[in-house]
Amino acid sequence: MTRRSGTVPEETKSRLLQSAVCEFGEYGFEKASLRRICARADVTTGALYFFFRDKEALFRNVIAPVTDRLLKLMKMHYEVEQNSPDVNIVKGESEDFRIADEFFDLYFANQEICRIVLSNREHPLVTSFFDRLIRMMDEQMLLLLTLAHPKLPESRIFNECTIHWFSHLQIDAVLHILSHNLDKMQAKEQLKIMIRILRGGFLSVLPDTGIQL
Repeated sequence: MTRRSGTVPEETKSRLLQSAVCEFGEYGFEKASLRRICARADVTTGALYFFFRDKEALFRNVIAPVTDRLLKLMKMHYEVEQNSPDVNIVKGESEDFRIADEFFDLYFANQEICRIVLSNREHPLVTSFFDRLIRMMDEQMLLLLTLAHPKLPESRIFNECTIHWFSHLQIDAVLHILSHNLDKMQAKEQLKIMIRILRGGFLSVLPDTGIQL
């Protein structure tokens, strides 16, 4: 018998989300079936629609624990950089390493959901997430170049196109690591290697400020 919407317990929502993780992980968004999700969760479709307007809304709730958390982590990371009493682009490695560790802690604690995000890159919600992440990275780099100490002379090298490309390089470095079967410790160490390489390339074209690298 179909439950009335007002009597559907929160446990039902949890079962639906767990079932949806399995369904989206196995079939992807396009081929996922709401009927199979309900059957696996042992609930009616009416119960599903009580919590989620449609498959899109269900998918949003499935990926949100990862996408929302990552955006929050990046925001906190950028605030630490901005609030540093001495914004020194050359000597800012430790904060980059810290956020690298936090990212992989998040990834390995939520591998199923992360794989759903990565295997549905064409979905508008996922596309929007990556666009927002890239935009945050672009804006942060532009800001740090402005706040940098010692003051950097103007340079045509660090235009919006270059900075946007550099943001993509950082994302691609993480995706490359995730494409290999590394454990958490290996992934963290590999990302630190890549951070050093990316920073080295970036710093090599900084305008001369008299700083010895």
